[in-house]
Amino acid sequence: MKNRLLFFGLCFALLHFSPIAYAETMTVDADRFELFQEDKRADFYGHVVVHRHDMVMKADKVKVWYQEIDGKNELKSLDATGHVMITTKVKQGSADRATFEAGSELLVLTGHAQVKDENSVLEGEVIEYHTATENIKVLKGKSGKQVQFTFGEEAK
Repeated sequence: MKNRLLFFGLCFALLHFSPIAYAETMTVDADRFELFQEDKRADFYGHVVVHRHDMVMKADKVKVWYQEIDGKNELKSLDATGHVMITTKVKQGSADRATFEAGSELLVLTGHAQVKDENSVLEGEVIEYHTATENIKVLKGKSGKQVQFTFGEEAK
C-alpha cells in the first residue's frame, strides 16, 4: 500500500510540474493581430507587449506558434523582431530579434544582443539564454565584433 501511494504521489508530481501538463498563461497586447488557424500561428504588430510568467517582452512584431495539448492551446515558439526588450525580475535583455522555444526553454537574442543584471553586462551578436537553468552562451557574429563581458561597478 505504501509503495502504491508513493507511485501515485510521484505520478501526480510529474504531471503537476511537467511543462507539457502545466499550461502557462501568456497575454499579448498589440496594435494589430492576425490569426492563421492552419499554421497554428498568431502575428502581432505595433507596440507588442508579451507577458509570460515573470517575463515581459516588448517588440515591433511578434509571431507566436501554438500547439494543442489536452484540448488547450499552449505556446510552442515565439519570434520577436524590431527593438526587442526583455525584462525579468533579475535580468534585462535587448536585441534586434529574439526567438523562444517553449519545449527547450531556450531564448536566443540576435543582433546587437545584450543581457544585463545588477552586477554585469554581456554583449555579443548572438546570446543564447536557457531560462530554466540560466546558462548563457555569447557568440560573436559575422561582423567579427568580439564578445564583451563587464562586471562590477563599471557594469552599472
